Amino acid sequence: MEKLLLGIVQGITEFLPVSSSGHLVLLKHLLGIGGKGAFYEVFLHSATFVAVVIVLRDRIFNRSAFWRYLWLSVIATLPLFFVVPFADTVERTFENPKVLPFTFGATALVLLSTYLVRPGRRRARWYDALVMGLAQVFALLPGVSRSGTTITVGLHRRLDPDEAFSLSFWMFLPAALGSFVLELRKVGDVALTPWDGVVWLVTLAVGVGSLTFLRKFVSKGKFWVFGIYALAIAILSAFLFL
Repeated sequence: MEKLLLGIVQGITEFLPVSSSGHLVLLKHLLGIGGKGAFYEVFLHSATFVAVVIVLRDRIFNRSAFWRYLWLSVIATLPLFFVVPFADTVERTFENPKVLPFTFGATALVLLSTYLVRPGRRRARWYDALVMGLAQVFALLPGVSRSGTTITVGLHRRLDPDEAFSLSFWMFLPAALGSFVLELRKVGDVALTPWDGVVWLVTLAVGVGSLTFLRKFVSKGKFWVFGIYALAIAILSAFLFL
């Protein structure tokens, strides 16, 4: 049951702009539910990877769109390499729930700021991808939403809402694929069961539903609504951990 709950949380919060890492830290300290090890978390990430491919199939299985988004996502990934020397420092924040009121609060402010944005109509260029990639660096902290920060930056840069959505999740694909490949070497030490397959399918289904739901909200200019939820979680975290 713990694995199933982990899969549902992963499928919902990995894509909705409310921070999956922040929610996992919150669950760990409230209910004693955390990750099941690095490989298992990457195993579930493979389900969310497939969910992105399904939802973005119109941008992935189109030759011209594929190469354009691949190039943009590579540029957006570059800022992450500058964080590698500080990986241990970032990892330690996951053991400290006292950061959650501040990181969830920051996510809330970022999301609420999109209420003031008039939708743009232009396509992303390389410098838009780079700025979105810089914003993605902050999402390494628990409680800071990756999709929230990157889509918000795209909207503020007057990208077409669906363009901002698509590029944000294209940026997710190289990182998720790289993590999965690196962890494959550990598969011999992990015994997966048929129940794990069920959890994977549930994570995939929930992920596809979450992405489809989010895409509609972004296109309708309602992205800011998620900021209300993030603000509520920030306040709850403050009462619990400060």
